[in-house]
Amino acid sequence: MGPKYQALKGMDDILPGEIEKWQWLEAQARIFLEARGYKEIRTPLLEPLELFARTLGEGSDIVHKEMYAFKDRGERDIALRPEMTASVARAVTQNHLLKQTRSLRLYYIGSMFRGERPQAGRKRQFHQIGIELINEAGAKADGEAISVLWHFLNYVGLKDSELRLNHLGCAKDRPHYISSLKDYFTKEKDKLCSDCHYRLEKNVLRIFDCKNASCQPIIQKAPPGDLCSVCRKNFDELGEILKKEYGIAYKIEGRLVRGMDYYTGIVFEVSSAGLGAQDAVAGGGRYDGLYESLGGGEVPATGFSIGMERLLQTLKIIGPHRIYFASLVDGPKLRGASDEQILRLREAGFPVEITPHETSLSAHLKRANQLGIRYVLICGDDELKEKKLSLKDLEKHTQQQIEISKLIPTLKELL
Repeated sequence: MGPKYQALKGMDDILPGEIEKWQWLEAQARIFLEARGYKEIRTPLLEPLELFARTLGEGSDIVHKEMYAFKDRGERDIALRPEMTASVARAVTQNHLLKQTRSLRLYYIGSMFRGERPQAGRKRQFHQIGIELINEAGAKADGEAISVLWHFLNYVGLKDSELRLNHLGCAKDRPHYISSLKDYFTKEKDKLCSDCHYRLEKNVLRIFDCKNASCQPIIQKAPPGDLCSVCRKNFDELGEILKKEYGIAYKIEGRLVRGMDYYTGIVFEVSSAGLGAQDAVAGGGRYDGLYESLGGGEVPATGFSIGMERLLQTLKIIGPHRIYFASLVDGPKLRGASDEQILRLREAGFPVEITPHETSLSAHLKRANQLGIRYVLICGDDELKEKKLSLKDLEKHTQQQIEISKLIPTLKELL
C-alpha cells in the first residue's frame, strides 16, 4: 500500500542529492546575469487572471487550456502565473520603475504553472530563468538579449545547441500575412486537429505551435510571411550584429512563433540535440506593445526565458567538489570554532556535508563513503589547537594538513 498523500501529478519534489544541481545552476545564473548588469526581480505566484488573459491572448494554448485559474474567497478571478514577462511588466508599471531610470535590465528565477500533460522536461510546476530588457528598441537590444542567452548557456556547459530566428513582422505586415494564413488553413481545415480549429478562429499564428504529428505536413506547406522594408532591414541588421559582434551562428526558421500573443517582431529559440522532438531549451523575442496594453505607455522591450528542467536534463553538472566535514570536537567553544569553518567553506561556494553531533572519525568516514564524497576535512581538538585541518582523500588514501588561514585558497587550487 502506497503513502496516503502524494505530490500532485507534474509537481515534483526536488530532494537532497538533486537540489544541489538546481542550487548550482541558480548560483551561476546570478553570477553571470549580474555581471551583465541585470538585477533580480521577484513577483507573486498569484496574479489577477485578467493580466494573463489580456496579454497572452485568448487564442494561446496557455489561456485556452493550460492556465490554473480560479476564484478566491473574495470571488476575485486569479491565476497561478504561467509565465513571468506579463508579471514583470505589471510590476514595472505599478511601481513606476521607469521613472527612476531610462531603461531596465531585470532577471528572474522562479516557478511557473501550466496544466499541460507532464513529460520529460515539461512539468505542471516548472521553473524558469529569464531576463527582461525594458525600454530598449532596435536590433542592438535584440542582439544583446540573444547574446546574453547564448553566452550564458555556453557558460554553464550546454553543447550541441542551435539558435533559430524569425521575424513576425510589424502592424503593417501582420494583417496581410494573417489573411493569407487563414485562407490557406481554412482550405486544409479537415486535415487539422481540433486544437488547430480553435487556433484558426482565435489566432491563426498559434497553429505553428501545434505539436500534433498529423498537422505537421500542412504546417510545413503554409505560405511564408513577407516583411516590409523596415522590418527586413531590422532583421538583416540583427543578423550582422550576431555574426560580427558576438560570433553567434543562427538558422532562420520562418515558422517559428512564440506561445503568447504579445510577441511582435524578432522571436528566437535555442534548441539542444539531447532533448529529442521537444528540443527547445529557451526562447524569447520582442514585445513592444505589452506595456501599452497594461497602461504603461509605449515601452519597447525584449527578453527570454530558459526552462530549468530542460536545461538540467541536458547538462552533466558536476559543480564544485563536495566536501565532507568531520567534526570530532566536543564542548560549546570548540563546536563554535568548528561551525565557523563550515560557514567559511559555504561562503566560498563549497558544498559541505556534515553529520551533526557525531564525534567518531570512523563513523564520519563511513558516512562520507555512503554519500560518494571523496574529500573529508577532519576537525579535531588537536587540529584546532594547531590552527590546522586535515584533508583526507578517500580515493587516493592520502592525508595532508592545511593551515586554517590558508584553507579556502588551498582548497580552490587543489580541488
